[in-house]
Amino acid sequence: MDIEPFVGDGSNPRENPHNFLRKWQLSLTKLKKDAEDKEKVSSFQLYCSVGSAADEWFDELTLEQKSSMASFIAAFEKRWPKVKAAKKTRAEYEVELLGHKLAEEDVGKKVELYGQEVFTHMAWAEKIRELVQGAGVDITTSSIYLGQVRQNIPDALQDELKGEYANWEGYLTAVKGLSADTVTRISRRLQEARTEKQSIANQLAELQRMRIPQLPASPTAPLRRAMANTSISDIRPPRFPSGQGGGAQNILYQRVPGQTANTFSSLPALSEKELTDLRTRIDSIPQQPDTPAGQTAYKAQITAWEQQHGTNTRVDHTKPYPLTPGTAPTCSGECFKCGAHGHIGPLCAINRHKAFVRHSGIKVTGMLIVADEG
Repeated sequence: MDIEPFVGDGSNPRENPHNFLRKWQLSLTKLKKDAEDKEKVSSFQLYCSVGSAADEWFDELTLEQKSSMASFIAAFEKRWPKVKAAKKTRAEYEVELLGHKLAEEDVGKKVELYGQEVFTHMAWAEKIRELVQGAGVDITTSSIYLGQVRQNIPDALQDELKGEYANWEGYLTAVKGLSADTVTRISRRLQEARTEKQSIANQLAELQRMRIPQLPASPTAPLRRAMANTSISDIRPPRFPSGQGGGAQNILYQRVPGQTANTFSSLPALSEKELTDLRTRIDSIPQQPDTPAGQTAYKAQITAWEQQHGTNTRVDHTKPYPLTPGTAPTCSGECFKCGAHGHIGPLCAINRHKAFVRHSGIKVTGMLIVADEG
């Protein structure tokens, strides 16, 4: 029998002095039957770790303490008194009993119990027996808590244990009586169900990824960033000779009927942080070319925007809307309504309810995209 050298300073929480004492006493049976106590006691130091607290303690013992086994054991127990282990209360046993489960994925596996390999349902039953008895329940006459604990094993095993059980003894015997073939078959069926469930989850995840395709990076992002950092001064409308009516007329910049004098007068100036955030948001939305592929990607962008913000949400600088495929880059002298070159917003013929207004602010550096909903 191997005995690990005794240290005795408490540094090893797994070292129990009295367990060591019992092992040492058991080893004395190898000595001659007529060996004297002094000879037996002297062998103790051979099992102590050199230079340890136990080794030094033995050296300091008196001759009288080493003269007999009784005196030696008394000195040992004085130096290392027994520590009473904390005992579980019945309430603690009850809580552990009701919470002890056999997981579905563990059915059919094997574990070690009492030095031999057994199926997990048998180990579960033995643990339940220990907890029931610890809670002060007589397993031969009582069935208290049995109804709740039966729910702690998978349904597939419960189906094999139908019926009423008068006491814990009968139920635990039935659990341990399940054949290896039955448990293996149940384990295989549960594994197939888990595999099918995982396959369905993977397919749903793949469909979700396909709903919103990965969009290519915007080819106009660098240009938009450059234009966003450009300061735009006031544009003075050109003057034209007066007509026959006698007054100067601004033909090119004539206001469209129904439009206010300053559409954006109520828009507040953006802070530097808001401008930076706006540029980042705009750059994150690639502008698509006016091609079949670009139109498809644009529709996907619209769908993604509506899923995130809602179909009736007003567009503002915190929620920039995807630009129409084939339109000019923002802040490039384009029409603020349709996004094309060659004319300006007041002369744009596009339907107001379908237009997205582009605005270059005078007091701020950057760009602002809003939706003109009415």
